[in-house]
Parts: sequence; C-alpha cells; structure tokens
Amino acid sequence: MFRNVIYEAWLNWVPYVSFGITGAVFLLFVFRAMGLQKERADELARLPLDDE
Repeated sequence: MFRNVIYEAWLNWVPYVSFGITGAVFLLFVFRAMGLQKERADELARLPLDDE
C-alpha cells in the first residue's frame, strides 16, 4: 500500500551542513559583538526602538 521513500546518500549530510552554517553565523555575531567599540555600543544602545 505504501512505498518506502528512498533517500540519496547526500541527504544524510543536510542537517550537519545546516547546523554548521547556523553555528558559523552565530559565532560571527558573537565575535563582532565582542569586538565592538564602547562608543559604538553606547550609540546603538541609545537608538529608539519604535517610531511612533
């Protein structure tokens, strides 16, 4: 009644590649935030969050 779905071998790597890309982007943001100068961080902290 139901047929088995046959996956290609490369489909097993998709979760690992996705996790790696997500982790790399996260680490990029962390390193950029750690290297941010104090004056720029203070400037960004004073930005208004809503434009009403």
